[in-house]
Amino acid sequence: MSSQSIERGSQSKSQFSNPVVRWIDYRLPVFTFLDHELNSYPTPRNLNYLWNFGSLAGIVLVIMMVTGIVLAMHYVPAGDGAFRSVEHIMRDVNYGWLIRYVHTTGASIFFAVVYIHIFRGLYYGSYKPPRELL
Repeated sequence: MSSQSIERGSQSKSQFSNPVVRWIDYRLPVFTFLDHELNSYPTPRNLNYLWNFGSLAGIVLVIMMVTGIVLAMHYVPAGDGAFRSVEHIMRDVNYGWLIRYVHTTGASIFFAVVYIHIFRGLYYGSYKPPRELL
């Protein structure tokens, strides 16, 4: 049996009708992976927008960490220089006002998102067996 007939035999079992997609999927199964993740992956029945708040809390936390590091590079924690360093951040640092306001607003958003995330878990009973260790 030649290698071409073996290759054709395994490609004919593919779920895709486009020959180019089958050719690519045989060598790099990216289309099968996407089909599994987007179409055949089991999801809970009560899946709604409230389930996005966990990842949203992570995104806001990363933004807070990045802006906090940038602000910490320009801040002077001395008694006589703290206010002047905040003025320096707001006036002299490129987009320092934006970084400071993103950081302060992000703190409020982070707490709101985390509270919604926690209450969603309590409302849907995410702590009940078999997930009581969460």
